[in-house]
Amino acid sequence: MLYALMGIGGITLVIALFGCCGAYHESQCLLGTYFTILIVIFATQVTGATLGYLYREEIMKYVDDRMREGIEEYSMLRDQRENPVPFMDSIQRMLRCCGVNGYEDYRESIPIACCDHHISTCLNALLKPEEVYKDGCKDKYKAMLKDKLVIIFLATVSIAAFEIFCLLFSMVMCCTIRQYHSDYYGVNYSIAT
Repeated sequence: MLYALMGIGGITLVIALFGCCGAYHESQCLLGTYFTILIVIFATQVTGATLGYLYREEIMKYVDDRMREGIEEYSMLRDQRENPVPFMDSIQRMLRCCGVNGYEDYRESIPIACCDHHISTCLNALLKPEEVYKDGCKDKYKAMLKDKLVIIFLATVSIAAFEIFCLLFSMVMCCTIRQYHSDYYGVNYSIAT
């Protein structure tokens, strides 16, 4: 995840350099490249947001399936005496939930990640289901998304508005540079009679 963020930051830096250098050197080529890259990014974001909205049920089904796989992997690795996969553990700790639909999803033993951390007898939670999180992670995940939806929407609209501003600004600069160069080099040398 860290490397992905560093890569995105590097790409953003290169794109910003196209815009800054194009404006500083009054280069139509650099500004045109900057404009084209921004158009592609904007189109990709709109497409991604649209597909995310259209396929939201499939995405939730994928998350549900992945959670179930995490429970199966947990049981399988526990039987082999290996350390469990941290996927479900991290979700259960973060959302304060247990299993996909509830702690009953773990048939044989409830993992420590499902334990309510306010209870001092956490290690005995495997024997006492009343000391574990009762809510399933699927419902908690949906509720978290619903709570954060306004923030996600506002951030997306803000980024899109800034991108549109940058697109318009680069287009205006490109046209201004073209007009300036055509006026500068377009001197009429004909002799008036």
